[in-house]
Amino acid sequence: MQVGRRWQHVPKETAAAIRGYLLREGGIEDPQLRGAAEVWRIRFSEATFTYYASGTLYSTPSQDPAVVNAWEYVTSLTGPRFEPACKNFMVGLDETGKGEIIGHTVLAGVLIPQELTSDLENIVSTADTKRRRTFQYWDELFRQIDSLKPRGLEFTVERIPPWHVDRYNLNKIMDVVYQRILSNFSRRADLSQSRVVVDDYGIGHTLDRYLRALQNRGCEVVIATRADDLYLEAKAASVIAKRERERVMEGLRAAGEFQVGRCTVGSGNATDTETINWLKAWKEMGREWPWFVKRSFKTVREFEGLTSAVTKQSPPIRDDILSPEFLREFETGRLSISSLSVVCPTCGEVSRAALITPDGKDGFNARCVKCRKPLDDLGITLRYYCGYLLPDSNVITGGLLGKDLSHSRLFEGFTILIHATVRRECDTPGGKKELERLAYFGAIGRIGLEEVGTVVESNSTIDRDQAIFSSALEYNAILFTDDNNMKAAAQARKMFTLSTRWS
Repeated sequence: MQVGRRWQHVPKETAAAIRGYLLREGGIEDPQLRGAAEVWRIRFSEATFTYYASGTLYSTPSQDPAVVNAWEYVTSLTGPRFEPACKNFMVGLDETGKGEIIGHTVLAGVLIPQELTSDLENIVSTADTKRRRTFQYWDELFRQIDSLKPRGLEFTVERIPPWHVDRYNLNKIMDVVYQRILSNFSRRADLSQSRVVVDDYGIGHTLDRYLRALQNRGCEVVIATRADDLYLEAKAASVIAKRERERVMEGLRAAGEFQVGRCTVGSGNATDTETINWLKAWKEMGREWPWFVKRSFKTVREFEGLTSAVTKQSPPIRDDILSPEFLREFETGRLSISSLSVVCPTCGEVSRAALITPDGKDGFNARCVKCRKPLDDLGITLRYYCGYLLPDSNVITGGLLGKDLSHSRLFEGFTILIHATVRRECDTPGGKKELERLAYFGAIGRIGLEEVGTVVESNSTIDRDQAIFSSALEYNAILFTDDNNMKAAAQARKMFTLSTRWS
């Protein structure tokens, strides 16, 4: 599903400059044209560039860096241009930060109604996500993109933390996350009437199988290297991902606890002198690397005096502890929290709930509600398959999430949804303190944080709980509550629920 590159309306003078560049760089002109429509044809590395009398320039597919550089040169002369879509919706998936020394790998997905393409192109067409810009630059672009949401544009952002990058091969994680994003989009748009563009990161079997199923239903699927150069939806996703990464980096640069004298973490790129100087200064203090440093990267390992190769393992995203019903729904693109159950590998109990208990090290772990044995790796499994967590006010005021994020990582990386009613109920000293802690962890990228729903003015507990249930179902979020009545009502609605108490 890889594609070539096409530039339209290329003037003859520009085409002549491109032809000269290709020949100077080692291209060979083919004297045999394939028809009257062709003006010239040049073989360049493993690709062929053809210029047509209509003003269209086309290059066959290639992953050769020399060809990619030639594409960039052509684009620099012709200006940014995106492939037109013939579908009702465009879906773009892209990531950033995968090769950076510091910070998360950020994945973004965007759903664009066809009628918004012109407005969105005006916003993102000149953005170069490969260049370093200030956070304010990316934030302004993001604000303009966000202004299109009332007209039907949707987007979502996911983060893969540095320690997962250090330990695991990322392809399966990215496969699962991208498939979840597409599943959520399918609830809002008919993907058979969409074009889905994925920036090619080395897609694994899981996502490839799902994309082929979408193709069979009429969806146009494109997997392309540097897709954001050619496809508007990929460009928009790239800008959104870039803004999220820069938001987190801005928070890290501003955090006094991570500054060494006047030295900050910089951009997080291995070529950034400021970042390298910060790594050196931090190492000289004899302190352990902070959570956001990717310790498996060569530059960091050199500071440690390590030269051996890093062996990464498959991520422990455990399909075996998820119910077959949920996995079937997920595989067919119908992600639903109502079908989620956990299968205990010890006693075999299938349950729509899990028990959260202290792990004896100031952190927490998940256990089976029946036999109380640990459900190993449930946190990372639910984090990537589901991603959203909606805590009740009793969880917030109890400070459990803040404690976990301070000492362990069971809830690391989840997007925490704060319902407006829950926020109002947390207007207490303990609640305010916990919300402040969550805001801090959100600012530095340890979690996502969103406010959802509206305040329920009714004094009815039933109305209050129903509003929270509705938000959990809307976002396919896991409910976290210690209220017995709410737990019972959630279980009656077949909603997966976490609690620190199960009788």
